[in-house]
Amino acid sequence: MKRMLGYVLPVYLLLEVVLTVTLASWLGFGPTLLLLGLNVAAGIAVLRTEPFSLLLRLRQMSTSGEPLFVGLLDGVLRVAAGVLLIVPGFISDLVAALLLIPRLRQRLVRRLSAGLGDASAEPSVIEGDYRRIDDPALPAPEREPE
Repeated sequence: MKRMLGYVLPVYLLLEVVLTVTLASWLGFGPTLLLLGLNVAAGIAVLRTEPFSLLLRLRQMSTSGEPLFVGLLDGVLRVAAGVLLIVPGFISDLVAALLLIPRLRQRLVRRLSAGLGDASAEPSVIEGDYRRIDDPALPAPEREPE
């Protein structure tokens, strides 16, 4: 894992620099810097509002009986999008924008919760019959011969 990170991180950083320089040569230095600044402001806005919206969603989910894990995972992905918006570069901004699209984020939450083996993603129902043994109105249960 460490070895793979040693290869992936420099390639990612190189792609970010190449894309930023290419965009700066196409748009100009000022507009590119303005776009990066707007993305940072958007990231800060997401990070400032997310704790309150997360608490509100968790409260609604707990009263409706929905599993809280899904709401927490959704909140984590929104926080990750805010952090990615603050990180300079347009690839991270694109990933952050994708994470902020509700339908894509919900799909990712479903896939991640299934991949993590979340038992609370779908409610468990156990069907069966029962009978009270100590009820005098019912006949005693038959015992199998040993």
